[in-house]
Amino acid sequence: MTTKRILVVDDAADVRKMLSVVLTKNGYDVAVAGSGQEGLVCAFDEDPDLILLDIMMQDMDGWEVLKLLKMDEVTREIPVVILSARVEPKDKIRGIQEGAVDYVTKPFVVRDVLKRMGRILGQDPSA
Repeated sequence: MTTKRILVVDDAADVRKMLSVVLTKNGYDVAVAGSGQEGLVCAFDEDPDLILLDIMMQDMDGWEVLKLLKMDEVTREIPVVILSARVEPKDKIRGIQEGAVDYVTKPFVVRDVLKRMGRILGQDPSA
């Protein structure tokens, strides 16, 4: 089985670092981006199997990043999981309507995120 590449797009350095360590320990190849613009560039350069995307970022928010990813035929099919502190049901609905495959609120349980990723990527989450 080939190693799955995950792109983490979050402007919080501690979140990027924690997810990078945890995902690497769980056998994923991880790329990180600290801004929406950087995330878009990485999505094209890194060809990730899945993107973990924050919504509230400074330069370009996650809604804009998601919209641009879904508009481009190169990145359209990459599954996007939103990781956000926004907990309103309307935000979750918007995320799914705009093309995200899942929406996880912060703070999150890492095991839960790993299970969701495994399901999305077609891997056995208990492996």
